Amino acid sequence: MFSKASKKTTERVDRPMVPSIISANLHITGNLESDGDIQVDGRVDGDIKSSKLAISETAIVNGVIDAETVMVAGQVNGKIRARDLAMTRTSRVIADVVQERLSIESGAYFEGNCRHAPKDGVKDGNVVSVRKIEAVPSSAALKGPGEGFKKVGGGLLSDGQNIG
Repeated sequence: MFSKASKKTTERVDRPMVPSIISANLHITGNLESDGDIQVDGRVDGDIKSSKLAISETAIVNGVIDAETVMVAGQVNGKIRARDLAMTRTSRVIADVVQERLSIESGAYFEGNCRHAPKDGVKDGNVVSVRKIEAVPSSAALKGPGEGFKKVGGGLLSDGQNIG
């Protein structure tokens, strides 16, 4: 008589996403893309794009990596674009790297070019602003403080050096 219709309300519970795992016995040829996290224990021949990427000691990745956070303990050949990049002592990285923050443990093997991209400096895979550092000739280094240098755009260059 006075019964109320029971209303079931389902609340969506936001749970942390479980990472997608490429197990040690899996070899993937092709590109991977995820809005979540990826953990690679096996081999990937292709590009990887994700929020967070963990490459374990047993893993081999051949391709372009594009992620917010990358932790490498295994082998990477190609390119890495990341806001945060950490290479552990067991890592072997032969890649060109564009990153905002970089951490390399003692014992890690790294071969390639490394460019710092300031916050929001990586846009569509291209570096928006890169600061170029040039070596100072030994003759300028032997002069006294401030001698042989000229102020250019907030920095000092030795005489005859070009920004390029």
